[in-house]
Amino acid sequence: MKTRSSFEILLPLGIFVAACAISLPTCIVAVVWMTIGVCSLGYRNLNDFPTDGVSPMWRRGRWRACLLFYHLAWWPWYMRTELRDTITRTRHRLASQRTLRGRSAARRQERNVKKR
Repeated sequence: MKTRSSFEILLPLGIFVAACAISLPTCIVAVVWMTIGVCSLGYRNLNDFPTDGVSPMWRRGRWRACLLFYHLAWWPWYMRTELRDTITRTRHRLASQRTLRGRSAARRQERNVKKR
């Protein structure tokens, strides 16, 4: 497993700070992104995240908060299975609705033809 450098772990925090400093819209996007991350991963303890390639220094003290921020910023990676399942269910639901709409439209056309 690849070792994560300090730069790699602190990069999401730096991007977040830069996004908040650039303008209000990017600050809102950054806050929404992290809010979604907290909502989807916030129930997990830091010990539940993978420790491969992370120095033990990052698991103690104030560095722990930086590591947690790193994991929260990468929430789509940890939620990829759930996101894939949700997208698949949504596609199937939309496809079945289109099929039902197509059938009901065809039935209406048949009824209109019979009435004439």
